[in-house]
Amino acid sequence: MKYKVFSLENMIVLFLGLVVATIGLIFMSRHLEASFYDDNNKIPVSQSSPVKYIDVEKIVNSIKEKNDTAELKYESKEVEDFRSLIYKVTDIKDVDKIGNVEYKCILISAITGEEIEFVDLIKKDKISDFNNRELELLRLKYPEFIVEAILDNGDNLGKKVYYVKDNEVIISYEGYKLSYQYSEPISLKINFNEIKDLVSFRPFLDLDYQNENGFSYTNNKKSIALTFDDGPSGKYNPLILDELNKNKARATFFMVGEMMNSCQKCVYDTYRSGNEVASHTYEHMNIKRGTVQKVEESIKKVNDLYYSITGDTIKYLRPPYGAYNKTNLENVNLPFIMWNMDTLDWRYRDVDHIVNYIMENAQDGSIILMHELYETSYEALKIVLPRLYAEGYQVVSIGELAKIKGRTLEIGNAYTSLR
Repeated sequence: MKYKVFSLENMIVLFLGLVVATIGLIFMSRHLEASFYDDNNKIPVSQSSPVKYIDVEKIVNSIKEKNDTAELKYESKEVEDFRSLIYKVTDIKDVDKIGNVEYKCILISAITGEEIEFVDLIKKDKISDFNNRELELLRLKYPEFIVEAILDNGDNLGKKVYYVKDNEVIISYEGYKLSYQYSEPISLKINFNEIKDLVSFRPFLDLDYQNENGFSYTNNKKSIALTFDDGPSGKYNPLILDELNKNKARATFFMVGEMMNSCQKCVYDTYRSGNEVASHTYEHMNIKRGTVQKVEESIKKVNDLYYSITGDTIKYLRPPYGAYNKTNLENVNLPFIMWNMDTLDWRYRDVDHIVNYIMENAQDGSIILMHELYETSYEALKIVLPRLYAEGYQVVSIGELAKIKGRTLEIGNAYTSLR
């Protein structure tokens, strides 16, 4: 058997290698230890190393005894690094209001036993990132006029109140001055999945969650359908789509085939934006006067053109001039969508008239008729959308209104509203 003999030179190299490796391990250990706590040493960044927790139950029980007359609405259980108690209170000073209900969140560090604020749960070098994420989620939930009021806060009357749970933080925005009178509480839920890299503790993460989305409509609010005829307009279509998006609103656009041909991008952009495109015949035909064959040809041309642009199919027809007869209903394979609120925007071309008419006549389940071709209609839309939102309306497309109301729109029927 042969044995390999190490030279002195090899031994020195091996020794130096062990020294370097040891130094590296010491440095890494100290680095991990230093990064375990945030800068103010209140909350641990990770639970991968042992942490000494105090007996926070004594502190929590003391708080409960002190506030025994208040109703405890929530107590955190899943996160080791802090305890959160949310009270509904009527007799505790310095409480924070959500509407007519008063709440207070008491947040205790399980590391120091001190009462802390939500900002203490965010890594100091990530506060700006958190503010940006909050703004993104605000814009996802609320229309522009609410978000801008929160950002502006010119008189400095607005304040944010934080309610911390195991899996999320709820921010209540109190006292902000809005452009329109809005009675509902303004709040935002931020799931810890959204900010898990920004917090200075290991959060409890939901396996499944959804961010609040202003385009997720509900059947427990007033809803009204907005429709536009005679487009698309290369000038006003993108402006109208932008205004709808700013206000968490949707609409149905009853387009004329000839106009669709002239601005196919408008058709595609309307479809991709989440709004609806429907048929107003190919040449703005009075179908009441047309033969069955001519009407069928006109509608088919629109369907074929729409499919070539979007890969989807037309679902509704609005007869031009609102003119149709029994023969049309029996032979057209689309539901007819009429209206019960006619702004007559094409006749008056007056912003105040359009705004006043809509606000004075709006009702749950109504269908509003406007036109895509006029500047005054667009300018009125900029005013009426936030006002409708502030008054509790969801402005939606025909399909969304039918879904909210649990209605099936059937071929052979004409619908003036879905009330």
